[in-house]
Parts: sequence; C-alpha cells; structure tokens
Amino acid sequence: MTHHTYVLTVSCPDQSGLIAAITGCIAETGGNILNLAQHTAVELGMFFCRISFAGTDDFTEEKFHGAFDALSKKFSMEWGFFNTERKKRVAVLVSKTSHCLYEILLKHADGELDCDIPVIISNHPNLAHIATSFHIPFFQVDVAKGKLEYEKDLEAILIRYDIDLVVLARYMQVMSEDFCERWGNKVINIHHGFLPAFKGAKPYHQAWQKGVKIIGATGHFATADLDQGPIIFQDVIRVADTRSVDEFIRMGKDVERRVLVEAVRRYLAHSIFLYQGRTFVIE
Repeated sequence: MTHHTYVLTVSCPDQSGLIAAITGCIAETGGNILNLAQHTAVELGMFFCRISFAGTDDFTEEKFHGAFDALSKKFSMEWGFFNTERKKRVAVLVSKTSHCLYEILLKHADGELDCDIPVIISNHPNLAHIATSFHIPFFQVDVAKGKLEYEKDLEAILIRYDIDLVVLARYMQVMSEDFCERWGNKVINIHHGFLPAFKGAKPYHQAWQKGVKIIGATGHFATADLDQGPIIFQDVIRVADTRSVDEFIRMGKDVERRVLVEAVRRYLAHSIFLYQGRTFVIE
C-alpha cells in the first residue's frame, strides 16, 4: 500500500507542551514524522512549526482532522494540513520581459517546482510564443479598460483555471488594493531591490550612476503598497566598478531569476508563516 505524505503547519501563542501535543496527535492517528522544524519568536511570544509526515495503513485524513481540530482549540492554534500529492495550481503573469518566466517554466519542467502551471496571462502579446512552446494556454488582458474592468477579466481567468497562487514574473502592473485583499498572501512578486533602493524607470542605470557595489532582488507577497509586501526571499551579488550598465542588467536578471524561484519554492513547500505583516520562513 502506498502511503501519502502530508505537511502540517501550526502557528499559536508559545506555551509549554506544544511539540509533545502535536507530535503525539500525529502518532496517535497513524502518522510517522519525517521532518520537524519549529521556531519560537520570543519577541512576539509566538510559536511556528512545520512538520512533514507519512500516513501509515490506519491513517485517514478525516481521523486526523477530527483529532487535531480538538487539539487546536485547546492551544488557540492556526493550522494548515496539506496532502503533498495535491499540487498547487499556479498562474504566471508577465509583461514584455521574459527571463523570470523562462526560469519558472524551466525549473517546473525539470521537476524543481512541485506545482501545476495551467495558464500564463499578460498585458502584452510579446511572450505568447513562450507559452506556446511550453504548451500552456496564454491569455492577454487589456489594461486600457481601466483597473477595475481589467482585473475582473483577470480574476475570471484565475477562477476558471482554479488558481491557488499568482506569480508576478516581472508583470509591470500594480494590483489594486481590492485585488490584493481578495488574493491576500497568494500573490508573489519579484522586485529589483537595491541598497539603496532605486524606483521608477531604468533602476539598473540609476544604480550604475551612483556607483552601487551590491545589487540584489526581493521576492515578496504583493500588496497595493508597491514593493512593500512581506518578504519571502532575498539575495545580493557584489558588482565591480568596472562593470558596464549592460553587465549590471545581465547580473541583475540572474539574481531576479534565482530569487523568484526560491520564493515560489518556499511557498509551495508550506514553509512561509505570516504574523503581523512579517514572514517567518521555516524549512
């Protein structure tokens, strides 16, 4: 008999006996723990835990749900329970820049992103050929209709394809506050986050003009406040003063590719915990 594997995530006020209670419940319902990672944020008095476990012959999801629901009430837990065979459905949104889209699709094709990608959506036709080459449906939305109307069209596509996560792969549109609330913590964006940050047109040109020594990128949850959402993953590289603007752009793209994939990977692994507007990534 094939045994399914599951991921359990728990957030709650820190208190004595939590790990014993959680692991005991898993064992009593027929689960066998494969990995456990936990963190107590002392400053907040909060406990976060991610456990992967296998179900033995007498394990059922219904039995576990019943037992853990009762336990969660006792400890005031927020919890998630995921069967790893049920893959998340991811929509990728793009504009005219292709490097992040290619990276997501190639990593997915290589089995490095454990999800389904049933649709690609864009506000331009430029990247339709990439969707075709990967045999993925491509839709173009018309932002000229106005944000309210075009986001209705966008959401209709997301609902049609039963989407769980939206990835903004250099999608050059700011999502409305209403959209971000409806899709709260289900939209991941990539931002070319420099130290210091450069906003507006041609950020790599601005960075070069200032003689920046480090360039980087930030993968974060999207909010209506541009590039200010909770941070999932960041990375930086050092750049020499002898580098040209074109080399800055090329190196920046490399960082953006890596950061976006790593942010999505952590989401799919259920490693991201959110509390009071900040993330705790527990792997």
